[in-house]
Amino acid sequence: MPKTPLQRSTSSREESRTYSKSHPNPRSNVTRKLSGTGIVPLALLADAFREKRTVNPYVQEDVDNARREPLKVWVEAVLGLPPERFSEWVRHIKESEWYKDEIIQGNLINFSNASLQAERYTPFANIVNRIFQLGKSDELPRAESYPLDDIVVIRNDPHFLKLIPEHQGLGAYRIPDLLAVRASKIAQMERAKSKHFEWSDVLTFFEMKLLNRDFFDNFQAWRKSRGLPSLDRRTLLPKVPSKKKTAANTRMTLQARPLTKVIKHSAEKGFYYDLDSESDDADGIDVDEPHDEDDNDPGSPKPVRDNQESMKSDAKLQAGGYALETVSCSYGTRLFTTGIVIEDDKMSLWYYDAAGIIRTKATISLLRNFEEFAAILVGFACCTPSQWGSLPPNIIKPPQLVPYPESFPPRNLSGYTFPISLPKSKEEVLATLQKPVFTQYSLVGRRTFLYVIKTNSRKLKKPMVAKFSYQVTSRMREQDIIKVARDAGVGHLPEVHMWADYWKMSEGVRAIFHARSGVDEDFEDRVFRCIVYTQYFPLRDLFSESCELIPTMVYQMLDCLYDLRYKAKILHRDISANNVMWEKQGDEVVFKLIDFDYATYVDDEGRPASTIASSKHRTGTLPFMAYALVKDMVNRNNPLHEPVTHMLCHDVESLYYLSGYSMTTMPNVEDSVKRAIYRQIVSSWEDGTLHTIACVKGDFMKEETIMSMSLPPQSLSLRPWLIRFCEVFQEAQRKPAAYRKSGSSKPFDFETMGGALSRNAIVSALKGEENIIFRDALREKVVVPPEASGSGASNVKTVEGTTNEGKAEAKKFAPAKRAPAKKASKKDTEGKKTATAKIVTPKKMASQVKDIASKAKLAAASEVVTTQGSMRRGPTTRSMTKKSLAAG
Repeated sequence: MPKTPLQRSTSSREESRTYSKSHPNPRSNVTRKLSGTGIVPLALLADAFREKRTVNPYVQEDVDNARREPLKVWVEAVLGLPPERFSEWVRHIKESEWYKDEIIQGNLINFSNASLQAERYTPFANIVNRIFQLGKSDELPRAESYPLDDIVVIRNDPHFLKLIPEHQGLGAYRIPDLLAVRASKIAQMERAKSKHFEWSDVLTFFEMKLLNRDFFDNFQAWRKSRGLPSLDRRTLLPKVPSKKKTAANTRMTLQARPLTKVIKHSAEKGFYYDLDSESDDADGIDVDEPHDEDDNDPGSPKPVRDNQESMKSDAKLQAGGYALETVSCSYGTRLFTTGIVIEDDKMSLWYYDAAGIIRTKATISLLRNFEEFAAILVGFACCTPSQWGSLPPNIIKPPQLVPYPESFPPRNLSGYTFPISLPKSKEEVLATLQKPVFTQYSLVGRRTFLYVIKTNSRKLKKPMVAKFSYQVTSRMREQDIIKVARDAGVGHLPEVHMWADYWKMSEGVRAIFHARSGVDEDFEDRVFRCIVYTQYFPLRDLFSESCELIPTMVYQMLDCLYDLRYKAKILHRDISANNVMWEKQGDEVVFKLIDFDYATYVDDEGRPASTIASSKHRTGTLPFMAYALVKDMVNRNNPLHEPVTHMLCHDVESLYYLSGYSMTTMPNVEDSVKRAIYRQIVSSWEDGTLHTIACVKGDFMKEETIMSMSLPPQSLSLRPWLIRFCEVFQEAQRKPAAYRKSGSSKPFDFETMGGALSRNAIVSALKGEENIIFRDALREKVVVPPEASGSGASNVKTVEGTTNEGKAEAKKFAPAKRAPAKKASKKDTEGKKTATAKIVTPKKMASQVKDIASKAKLAAASEVVTTQGSMRRGPTTRSMTKKSLAAG
């Protein structure tokens, strides 16, 4: 042990988050470019640099609704530390008087005397690391050896953690105060001269808040209760007895004196408390009893956080943001993660998984409950990779060359293997994960992630991806819904090869919580599910150079959505940028609707036929959710509010948001300032309160918003098309009022809003003859480019109707039972050419995307007459149009 305690620095450092010269503030470049432009870039900068001071509203809700468990139950379930062993460790630490350790004492002095929050980070990290060392050397009874033998807690502030490219603007540059990482990672970063960890490196995180600026008085009282001498506030040394006076001219030094007098303390109930510094109820705190010093109990109204300052001051919400980034940026490597919140000296423990958040009821004081505090930290150090949140290694197996625990935590699951069986032959296949292609930005919920895979099966030759997610067990399986839709004749569906369920959330850590405290009535069990698809390609690959095929995507998805509803009685309920993909079939681009996790069967009125699965969150992905559904979440706590049912019209509205999102975020834009300006509107669809998001989406339904929004050059010519899409919904909004005024006795069709949102009505409106481009406040008539027409159904008889009479006709055409679609007879197909889909591998994609982009360049032509030929499925290229005009 060192002979002298560490001393507090006398520098007057400001408590601010700065960036090093080698890693400058990411805002500096854009701020420099925007200076003098007259633009107020507050919301703009938040999106441009993703240094968000707000948290996804779902995370706010989950944090507020976190389940609270007794401390010992939490420690047993998460850390694997039984109550008997925990109590034994506490007694041993108390008898060994760890609190007297000079390193701990010196850093406790610096921690307690800090006037700024940032001044507490390093002393606290030193205390934790010293406890780790004492836990190894002091031979705690029945303590396991540290599986990760080089855990270190390090100050991270002021450095932000790296993001992953797959989130494309969703993630945030967040700055946790302290991190628990492996020393080998620190050494690796030092060799690379890097100061920025990745979220996958994080074992756990610490969020600290200094609320009591007079905390040193509490510390003095604690020292008195432990029989330690009081400290001189000016020198931070033990006070000199009054009989030993110092001459007036004697020069004092700041060198620490050894602690000469130690009085053994005794405390009731096994904890310590501050004398004359806490309220009466705090004096009676017992770590075995529920005690929470938060402002809100589970039954009180939830706080409203409408600004950035409230989020910055809420340590629990900040920690929720870190948990979101940890599970979202680690490519599915974590089944759960943990966090530690320190407010003044009081510690609460947090557990985050796909089913929800669990925190401790009691807050443990670094001073009053030092022995319990130390025992918990040693418990963290004794955790195995599975207790740090790794996927079960007996199912998702790490490569033999990098086994656990040496290689934990991994950056991703590349090279990992898992077993899965072919559905017909039941032959077991060994699949190997290759490159990650998607990871959902989510904390509680499905937390979907996808990997390209290879298998040892000779029967599977197509490029494939494995989709993993945590599904609510009461929902119907995705592969079953897709089969019903395919049998009903619905197109644009993914090809499914294999599937498997592996484990349930209730079988792991939560099993102990349920055994000790019972099952929460709001708990929804989830199963870790894998489904193997044919590999398709993301929209960004297609729309990065040209947005010409966005209308084609809309027309094909309208076909899919309406056929799902009226042929198979299915609603998808999760239209988003990640759930619409594409592939090449011959020379045509065909869009695919994937991810049927939220899909449901509906009755004849378009309402869900079953309400067994009651997911905590509304169906859909927040940035693409319909306005009415977001407003419904805003008003859900109002007892007079009538809940909104997700219907077909809401999926169509999501398609409208997807069009605007694709036009503004997917084209390649090198200039960071312009990129931020283009994305300004859509970025606010996922950031801030639900009320704010609803208001912004309401504005996007206004024509003037579409006219004034900035668009990249690749999508500029589609502005009139988007305006017409906007006008479709404006007309739909007027329909209910017109219906009420009419006094009609017929029931109103809410699915298509009185026919305004029928498939034919939408396609006809979007394919208007005139295209109006607003440039310099001048109207210029331009013909709709044939390339923007794509595939539609305006002159094709459909099963779906536009009114209630149309619904009657739909029933007449719809099959009574779900039967597989009839195959054409050999006689009908004899002598006819059959279109075959070419397999497109990722290696061929670069050249093909460039070829599509070159064909998809739009030319703005004024006063040109368009000859519209017969409708054909798939995109109509410019070369085809020229041939059509020449033939005419």
